[in-house]
Amino acid sequence: MAKIVYTADEVARHDNINDLWVVMNRKVYDLTRFVKEHPGGEEVLLEVAGSDGTKCFDSIGHSEEAKLRRKIYMIGELAEGETASKKVNQLEKKAEKKEPTIDNDDWQYEEVKEKKSYYLPLFIGIAVVVYAIIIKYLW
Repeated sequence: MAKIVYTADEVARHDNINDLWVVMNRKVYDLTRFVKEHPGGEEVLLEVAGSDGTKCFDSIGHSEEAKLRRKIYMIGELAEGETASKKVNQLEKKAEKKEPTIDNDDWQYEEVKEKKSYYLPLFIGIAVVVYAIIIKYLW
């Protein structure tokens, strides 16, 4: 059987939950049927849909079973000279921008405003009245 070769543009068109392709180690996988079963959730696969998910897959530390299971969904290979990492690079840049820093001193200090609660004095007042009624009728 001849191997099927896909371009990065062809893979990029399959980037949604109903038609989800991912490239891993230059192999193209159709994960449309698997997306709902993915133990890490749909979001993980949707982030790399239509692009190269090699870094994501390798960084998680998948089991040998997961690595072997990929073969079921393999539909071809990425064309020589093509890179399908455009979307992943955009996601990495987005993550770099959103990364919070603890050492950021550019925030405005606001004193905590204490809210006054009227429940405690009310409760004490009611308790005193109940106590007075009990004392009056029992003595």
